[in-house]
Amino acid sequence: MPSPIPKNLANWDRWLRVAVAAGLIGLWAAHVLTGWLGIVAMVLAGGLLLNAALGRCGLYAAFGFSTCPLPPRREGADTQKKQ
Repeated sequence: MPSPIPKNLANWDRWLRVAVAAGLIGLWAAHVLTGWLGIVAMVLAGGLLLNAALGRCGLYAAFGFSTCPLPPRREGADTQKKQ
């Protein structure tokens, strides 16, 4: 069964989000980001990890942007003449 919500994140984009989230978590764990800034960083890290896990970004979808590669074209799909 196809997914009702199409993915719009390429693998490199997903791994980049995981790396940025890990960096934010690391800064929080090292007590570089504390207080409200630490809370905002953890919320941002959680959002990035959720996007990476789902393969979908709501902002990308809102602006019609996608980093996913296009599916391969089928031979003859667009070459048939309409009558």
